[in-house]
Amino acid sequence: MNEALSYPTELLELTVGSRRLPLLRVKDLEQYVDREALLKDEAEEPPYWAHLWTGALTLAHYVDAHLNCAGASVLDLGCGLGLTGIIAALKGGRVTFADKEPDAIAFAAANARRNCCPAFTARTLDFTTEELDARFSLILGAEILYDRSTFPALARFLARHLDAHGRAVFADARRTNTEEFYRQLDLVGLRWRREERREREDGLPLVVGIVTIHREGAHYGD
Repeated sequence: MNEALSYPTELLELTVGSRRLPLLRVKDLEQYVDREALLKDEAEEPPYWAHLWTGALTLAHYVDAHLNCAGASVLDLGCGLGLTGIIAALKGGRVTFADKEPDAIAFAAANARRNCCPAFTARTLDFTTEELDARFSLILGAEILYDRSTFPALARFLARHLDAHGRAVFADARRTNTEEFYRQLDLVGLRWRREERREREDGLPLVVGIVTIHREGAHYGD
């Protein structure tokens, strides 16, 4: 299988529930992150999309175990390598992979094909400036709450693009202070609840919140 990807790749084998998933990722990712420049605020934003975040794994397991995706319209927002959207697609969802980085879209699409996802589309999207001509019954976001300046726009995007009985499910490991995001959800009339998962990252404990967001009065079943 020949994918036109702009980074050297390596193949990672993951197990999510009963599923064994091959996932392409960037080989030797550390060489693309200039840590000294980051400390001086001189570097471009690192390729966050290329890292397989612990929250993405947590959300993938949650989708696999708890969400009914059959027939659902699903948006994997800030999709990165595409893991959570792949799980939703394999469970019968019609998935749109979306990320502001074209390289992320290329990797997500390549990984979706590699895992034989039956129905998906992939497109670049900056949710701070762009909208889609669609609403979704499920919006997934794995560790996309890292830039506080985007929180108002993200809350408005969710309010516009969740259908009447839809929900968003985010993984939030609180790598930055995310309290303002939840205040913004309140301001646009969305309700939310958080449940915590205790994980390990690099041998250390990490708490990942699974946050479910919905319209007031919306009802749904898993």
